[in-house]
Amino acid sequence: MSGWPPQQEHGGATEAPGFATALRGGAPRRARRPRDADQPGRWRRLVPTRDALVDAAFAAVLVTIALVGLRTGFLGPQWMVAAGAGLLFGLAIGYLAGVFEWLAVTTLVVLVAVYFLFGGPLAVRTHLVGGVLPTWQTFVDLATWAVLGWKRWLTLLPPVDARGPVLALPWLAGLLGGAVTLGVARRWSNVPLTAVAPLVLLAGSIALGTSESAAKLVQGVGFAVVLVGWLIVRAHRSRPPVQNGSGSRARLATGAVLIALAVGAGVLAGPFLPGTHADDRREVVRTALVPPLDVSQFPSPLPGFRRYTEPNTAALYDEVVLKVAGLPAGSLVRFATLDAYDGLVWGAADRSTDGVPFQQVGSRIAPSGGGTPVDVTVDVVDGGYAGYWLPTVGAPTRIEFDGPRAEQLASELWLNPDTDTAVVPRRLLGGERYTMSALLPPAPAAELPEDLDVASGASSPQELDLLDARLDSWTSRAVGAWGKLRAVAGQMRTEGTYTDGGTPNSFEKVYLPGHASARLSRFVNSTKLAGNDEQYAATLALAGQRLGIPSRVVMGAETEPSGEVRGRDVHAWVEVQLDDGSWFPLRASTFVPSRDKTPSEQQLKSEEQKVGAQVPPPAGVNPPSVLQGPDQAQNATDIPKRKKSPFDVGAWPWWLKVLVLGVVLPLVLLAGYLLLVRWLKARRRLKHASTGAVPARAAWVWRDLVAQVRSLGVRVPRRATRREQSAVVDAALATAVALSDAAPSAPASTVAAAVDAVVFGTGDGDPEAVLALHSDAEAVLALLRTGTSRRTRWRSAADPRPLFAHAERPGDQRSVGWRGRRVPGIRRRSDPTPA
Repeated sequence: MSGWPPQQEHGGATEAPGFATALRGGAPRRARRPRDADQPGRWRRLVPTRDALVDAAFAAVLVTIALVGLRTGFLGPQWMVAAGAGLLFGLAIGYLAGVFEWLAVTTLVVLVAVYFLFGGPLAVRTHLVGGVLPTWQTFVDLATWAVLGWKRWLTLLPPVDARGPVLALPWLAGLLGGAVTLGVARRWSNVPLTAVAPLVLLAGSIALGTSESAAKLVQGVGFAVVLVGWLIVRAHRSRPPVQNGSGSRARLATGAVLIALAVGAGVLAGPFLPGTHADDRREVVRTALVPPLDVSQFPSPLPGFRRYTEPNTAALYDEVVLKVAGLPAGSLVRFATLDAYDGLVWGAADRSTDGVPFQQVGSRIAPSGGGTPVDVTVDVVDGGYAGYWLPTVGAPTRIEFDGPRAEQLASELWLNPDTDTAVVPRRLLGGERYTMSALLPPAPAAELPEDLDVASGASSPQELDLLDARLDSWTSRAVGAWGKLRAVAGQMRTEGTYTDGGTPNSFEKVYLPGHASARLSRFVNSTKLAGNDEQYAATLALAGQRLGIPSRVVMGAETEPSGEVRGRDVHAWVEVQLDDGSWFPLRASTFVPSRDKTPSEQQLKSEEQKVGAQVPPPAGVNPPSVLQGPDQAQNATDIPKRKKSPFDVGAWPWWLKVLVLGVVLPLVLLAGYLLLVRWLKARRRLKHASTGAVPARAAWVWRDLVAQVRSLGVRVPRRATRREQSAVVDAALATAVALSDAAPSAPASTVAAAVDAVVFGTGDGDPEAVLALHSDAEAVLALLRTGTSRRTRWRSAADPRPLFAHAERPGDQRSVGWRGRRVPGIRRRSDPTPA
């Protein structure tokens, strides 16, 4: 190897070589390193070999199987197109990285460029010019969803509508999965390392999926068979056949037997493994997250029921509050489902720990259950309905807003799929319009059935002994839980009276609004019940809970034939759970007396003589969801605005997101990477020079110096002696001294000679002498850096290959390229001392 680099003699005076010539190891300017005739040209290597095609096919199948785990998280086929396009681009990048032996930084830069340039037209498809060219907003969406989109996707109600920026996630997953899986396979020949990338991708897709498995058989048995088959093919490829190919056939047969055993074991043992039974809960990342919505901050609409009655200062009784088109006459519109009672108010439960919580949704929602499909358009009339609760019908499957606030409301739409209740924290102010697709259940019956298979096991969280005496008298002749609840509803309707509180000068003003335990105690203990839908529905739901039937209150409205909803159409009704898990509605007309049946003044006097005058309680600090009086509109109460955190990326303007996420963050990450790699390389060199046997320390000093010099672009010959290598280093060193006017250090040849003296000398060697050699090598390296450009120094600092350099042994004929190298760090221990 001493004949390389080639030498050229000049006639006459000898011209000092330039630094570029020194970087080429002293070769003439136009001298080319002789290429092996058996090696293909640079561009001819782009033609894939049979092994490359086999690896690409296995990688494509494995990544595809792993991405199947995203199926339950997206609604619509668009995510498959985005993931497939990302996979194809990723495979191409992984192949090119293996062919041209790209650095990890180079591969990362190419991946980032492809992600942003092609992510718009192939995945996100929003804010494009001509449907093809991405805009700044496209880049912002791609950058935001790549960093923060995973968290938002996990908090959205699955499956998420597969349209818009959310498609950046499957696009990124396919791109990274294909590039890493095939890139690792083409760069390293280590067989176990090949399985790391697809296994990580499979585990990630399962962990980020839903509690419903995407494809157990495909992702379990199918993935295992394909992966084991690929590993067998790669192991067979790396070992030469013996005995005329009999060894190859034996290994293939062994692999086939292993696959058959794995499949058989999976089929036999699979049914007995944990998580395979239908009753087992599948724990994923999504189930461990608590959505960032505190539903308790929104006031319950039930205490504001009198806003829609008369007399009331809101004057909405005869006014149109909603317009609903496309809904059959008499259908029910749901404002909110109230399934928790705290002694003060019926409200919507959070259910983040003991049920289905509110989750953010997109425009499309996966259907659950059955019903008649309907398309409804809802107009919120100015001065009519207002509040945080979005009126819905049936089980919504699509909600799209129109008007100037459409994007604002759509971005903050939350839904509880168990109660079909929707919330918009931005509030409906009046004038909004939205279209809705839903599955409409059958219209509730006008009369309660005699028999109904209701669920059991419910209990009221409050000690409401006040109901027991009245329940006993109402249900003495009824049989069964449903029969008793039906009897209670009948007694309420026939014996009770209806009042909205009357005018300020009316005797009915003593009948206060609300449904706290104190108000309900006076309500049920009166000679005759007196109240409106609020008191009757709250009491009947608590009676159902007392009888063991899961019950809840619903506030909503019944549409008129014209599709209009007036204040008089607003009602509160009760729903009870059936044995099959569905909910059966009890119309307000089945337990609330007629409006014409009002309490009499004589009835009031009789009750005052019995229990005392009904004096309103003193003013105090009321809870957020309790009205202070009959004329107060609770839904008009504004929630105190929380201070925006400067670290909340969602609240940043678009230009700040582009600046921070697109410019500052990449620069900080790049600077951190450069500093980390440079520190790790310096630490590795010092560790090699201070630990282990003394000859091994000296050998590593030279080996680390050569690795660093090569990262600066100097072509130090391989499989050459240290003195032959030092001649090339000294040539580059001389040019660096001439260009930088720096003080010369000890030449590399002196360091190489000293290293040889320690390695091949007698005795154990002097550790202090090795540390001095390390200092001399560091001085050579520092001087060489001063004569290079800033770009070369940055590239050398970013080059991680010196971290993986191994000892070159005499006669070592292994390939020096990345693809021929074993996994860094996996080295035989038979000879710990490098030559």
